[in-house]
Amino acid sequence: MEPPTSDRCLGQFRTVIDIEKGYSEPDQQYPSSARTTVGAPLSGLKKLFDHTTNPIVSGRYTINLRRLFLLLLILIGTITLWFVAILPEHSAERTDSLIQNAVGITNQDRLKDDEDHARPHVSPHTGAQDSATYRYERVRGKGARTSLKKIQFKFPPESDQDRLQRESRLQAVRDGFEHAWTGYRDHAWGHDEVSPVSGGYKDNFNGWGATMIDSLDTLVIMGFNKEFDEALEWVKTKFTMTNNPTIQLPFFETIIRYMGGFLGAYDLTGEKVLLDKAEELGKYTLNAFHGSDFPSSKFTIDPSFSGSDESFVLAEIGTLQLEFSHLSKLTGNPIYDQKARKIFDILGSAMPEIPGLLPPNVQAGEGRKYSNFQASVGGMVDSYYEYLLKEWILLDGKATKYKEMFEEAVSSIKKYMIMTPEDGSKDYVILGQVNSTSKTVEPDMGHLACFMSGSLAMGSKYFGRSEDLLLARQVAQGCYLGYHHSASGLAPEAARFTESSQPGKFVTDPQHFFSQYRSRMEYILRPETLESLWILYRLTGEKKYQDQAWEIFQSLERSCRTSIAYTGLTNVNNINSKDNRMESFFLAETLKYLYLIFSTPDVISLDDFVLNTEAHPFLRT
Repeated sequence: MEPPTSDRCLGQFRTVIDIEKGYSEPDQQYPSSARTTVGAPLSGLKKLFDHTTNPIVSGRYTINLRRLFLLLLILIGTITLWFVAILPEHSAERTDSLIQNAVGITNQDRLKDDEDHARPHVSPHTGAQDSATYRYERVRGKGARTSLKKIQFKFPPESDQDRLQRESRLQAVRDGFEHAWTGYRDHAWGHDEVSPVSGGYKDNFNGWGATMIDSLDTLVIMGFNKEFDEALEWVKTKFTMTNNPTIQLPFFETIIRYMGGFLGAYDLTGEKVLLDKAEELGKYTLNAFHGSDFPSSKFTIDPSFSGSDESFVLAEIGTLQLEFSHLSKLTGNPIYDQKARKIFDILGSAMPEIPGLLPPNVQAGEGRKYSNFQASVGGMVDSYYEYLLKEWILLDGKATKYKEMFEEAVSSIKKYMIMTPEDGSKDYVILGQVNSTSKTVEPDMGHLACFMSGSLAMGSKYFGRSEDLLLARQVAQGCYLGYHHSASGLAPEAARFTESSQPGKFVTDPQHFFSQYRSRMEYILRPETLESLWILYRLTGEKKYQDQAWEIFQSLERSCRTSIAYTGLTNVNNINSKDNRMESFFLAETLKYLYLIFSTPDVISLDDFVLNTEAHPFLRT
């Protein structure tokens, strides 16, 4: 049976959905309502009773046939009036639930039988309903402001077939997240990670509840309001950063997972405790600078135990700008934004052999020269290039220097890193690792580098570089093929290929695409390919990116799902090689990107939000 739609009759009366209000009302196209139709004849009934007819005598009762007929009419009219005017007021919730099976209350994410996911009613509310409504609207960009042009594709109305397929996939992803979250809640509540095969937990990232904080905004986006409130209560009553004030903490991971998690969830919910925690953490992270313009890789809560580094990982010092700038804007304290800008200013003054491309390890001080290093867009450097573009977006295009730095890097990437397959295919490329002095390039591309496709695509739209969009498509296709050709359907940590005798080309393995012997074969539930597929879908509207993402999700279900949650693999060609780990970014990023690619385009629009490297959405204001 075909599900009901918003203009289908329910029972005997037509009911419509107010998409903005999120609940059903009588159809205003019919001003002559049932109340009027039933009530109007009643005023003339008395006249009919004034006429007499021949009675029928039966025992003790004398019955007038005409009066009996009129009494029956009155009774029928009264019952009809009760159904039309009174019953709907007491059964609105039941009617809404019927309609939700077809239109999900918003005529957008039509997820069946799920009160938490559907937009809450906005007529007489409780505080919880008010909060859920606020969250719903913020997820869809309420309050966002920007002077930059819009870049998202203008999606036309969906066909019924496309809508039903998209919604079924959306529901499957949401179910997958719920499975993983339940496993974390049951086995590792308040700890960093759940062990998805054995049960139990691991505390690898400060022991502060990394999965909890990393997942907060995903819970909101997917409409898990009860679960979010449960986690929020834990943050209010249990979360602390000061139990071990002298322990060495990882600066980079703390920024992107914890600070990013607090800020993203605050932007979507307005819960002040989240901003308070972000600000408290911000003060502690200042200890990492310790008299330097660059933060150390480790810091302590107690400033007397923090040290300083002589060499700094580029991605670690170049991946705090979004978080620090946003924290300054939300708190009014400029110190964080000043620190962030100073780092980019120094890096922008560097003089590497390849313009715009910096080595994995850099030193403090302006005007540094760098030579004879391996340049890539993968591990240890990746999110620096990501943040050059995103910081420009978050600052509403006012930091023109960051745009120039990003464009310079992209020009060098195109000139030196692109490698094409020897078989002549134009469908895909990889971004290899190039020696800054010899300019020789090796056919190695880590999974982390797959983010670059999304950055290229966004930059092409903002800066009018149409050729960069073509490159973005080719890079994404190369990353996707790493999934498509493995036994598990999942891509390795680093795909390495055989070198060709022709410069700038590589040779694929005829069976496995990448070399099984040279590649790093583990898969740790990484999100970067899905991130780029989502961005490309939102910018082009091409359904093939949804199909590729769905293929990856199905591979996750087959190869990584356990009875508790999801696990990584030590070898993508062996689905039994489970590593018993589920990093927090699987819930923060991987499943979030999957959900967003199947949601309606107003959910976390690229025109309203900037996502940090852990996929935490910062509202553009």
